[in-house]
Amino acid sequence: MLKYIELDEDKAPKHKLDTFSTDHANYKHAAILLDNRTVVVDFDDAESARIGNLIYNQHPTLKVHTKRGFHLYYRKPKHVYLKNWVKKLTNAGIQVDYKHTKKQPIVVKQNGQMRKMENDHLLGQFDQLPELPFLLFPSRLKEVLIGLQDGQGRNSNLYTHLLTIREMYPERSKEHLDPTAQFINEHVFGESLKEQELNNVIASSKSKTVETNDKKFLNTKDMIMTSEVLVEKLDIHYFRGKTFFKKDNHYESDENQLLRAIDQLIKLKPSQHKELKELFKIKATLQEDDDLPVQLNNGYTLYDNEIVEIDPGFTPFYMDVAYDENAYDEHVDKFLDWFTCNRSDLRRFVEEVFGHIIMTKGFPHRSFFFWGESGDNGKSTLIKMIQAFADGLHTNVPLDKFDDDTTVYSLLGKLLNVADDINASFLDKSSNYKTIVSGDPVMIRPIYSPATTLNNKATLIFTCNEIPVFKDKSGGIKKRMRVIPCDATVTERDMEIDSKLSTESAKSYLLRLAIEGMQRIQAQGDLSECKAVSDITKEYFVQSDSVLAFLENYDVDGKETKKAYMQYTLYCDESGLKAVGSTEFGRRLKKEGFDWKQVRKNGKRVRVFSNTLSQVMSQDD
Repeated sequence: MLKYIELDEDKAPKHKLDTFSTDHANYKHAAILLDNRTVVVDFDDAESARIGNLIYNQHPTLKVHTKRGFHLYYRKPKHVYLKNWVKKLTNAGIQVDYKHTKKQPIVVKQNGQMRKMENDHLLGQFDQLPELPFLLFPSRLKEVLIGLQDGQGRNSNLYTHLLTIREMYPERSKEHLDPTAQFINEHVFGESLKEQELNNVIASSKSKTVETNDKKFLNTKDMIMTSEVLVEKLDIHYFRGKTFFKKDNHYESDENQLLRAIDQLIKLKPSQHKELKELFKIKATLQEDDDLPVQLNNGYTLYDNEIVEIDPGFTPFYMDVAYDENAYDEHVDKFLDWFTCNRSDLRRFVEEVFGHIIMTKGFPHRSFFFWGESGDNGKSTLIKMIQAFADGLHTNVPLDKFDDDTTVYSLLGKLLNVADDINASFLDKSSNYKTIVSGDPVMIRPIYSPATTLNNKATLIFTCNEIPVFKDKSGGIKKRMRVIPCDATVTERDMEIDSKLSTESAKSYLLRLAIEGMQRIQAQGDLSECKAVSDITKEYFVQSDSVLAFLENYDVDGKETKKAYMQYTLYCDESGLKAVGSTEFGRRLKKEGFDWKQVRKNGKRVRVFSNTLSQVMSQDD
């Protein structure tokens, strides 16, 4: 019996999955549910679709066309491990998405029209589907073979690929290894190997003795074999110098928990534990991709900034929060209204800060300073709330430690960095801060370990009564900083507020607000404009930059450069500010739109400042 699920305009189920119909006639948008023996292979780009069509012609089955490609429906082979995977490599050397779960609806109807199908008599007759072709079996490798040409490692990549096929599918590869190699050479490579070269690669891969995991077991006298078995049993991954293992349905990087999990399987001495940790660095699955999704605790994943119901595979970003598109929590709602003093644009901005936290790609790369000069303004309560929301995915690197590559290492695998009540210090160095905020690569060094690369995904949040002053007055700092006013005042203290803002309901509502904030960021290309934020950010830069402060009070347009600088130094003396040198003064004025030109005064040629920006605006008018 085929089960049809009604979808909304965004292709999300309108009801729980146990609410279905055996007919789609009354549904504008509809999806079907698979049984546990059916796998759908999704080809969603031109190159993989081209190769997918070749495989389809050899192994015809139910084919459902999509906007970007098509789905092929097959029966799951026995003893082949399949799950929901995104961008998973196949034996054919191409990447596909696998859909293999009874909980993920597969779209078959949109806008009142069934999708175009071939062999549609198989729709719902899943027991009659052909078995998944060997070419579409999943591979544990990452290296895509599409388009490889001479000089791009065809031989070595194909050798590794074929050897892995033998290791993963020892019996089936006896029949299918040669045809698979020939298919890759003829249809996948951008430039085929000559026949003799191909035969040599195939022969080399066959000559290598491979061991199957059936022969391996936990052995206190063989740590190498034990490490390999543990890597498989605990699904251990090595990511940027950190070891992750699978616990329940997600991955953790907790050395104590890993040792406890190992202890449940085999009793070892401390020296053997130490040896294992070193072996995991080379035996664990090496994870090099930084663009990883955010996994939620109820089967949903934030993938490419969209919510989908899918198993994400490995990701260090696991949020213990349940996704509910209709989530609401009165305590969070009232607190945010109070914290923002009922300013709707400020509340929207704060919600977009939450959205910034959950984005791992395509985000605006801003850092946020929550600034409030008085106490009892809710800063600490807000921080505790977002730390509970991102529990396990936040760290606390102080602003003055961003040039310490060992301290910065703790940002790896995190979505949030919070430094609470930072000091009003003068920061001489800020290059690492700018690089980290931007998400650009920066070298970091785990203690007692080789350096690795960090592409930061963590949103940087700081709270302060006075904001530190950066020596760097370039536009880079101004571009990356947003100052958020904390000017609410507690009139009635609630001793349970922290608990109320960290419930499961509160976190689900925060996730809903974060997703809505993220969607606004995506639509706009940046965070929303907020007058309160713009004003106080400008005020900060004026206060921290004596030249900007001077320009707020004096007009230098048309003034002689020497006299303007003299007036500036007098202003600094009267205001208790530190004056910069005349060269730096001129450089900063130029950044603000003031250049100099020579004019004749009293028969002499003198330099005067000229506001180039105002001249451009006048010409535009």
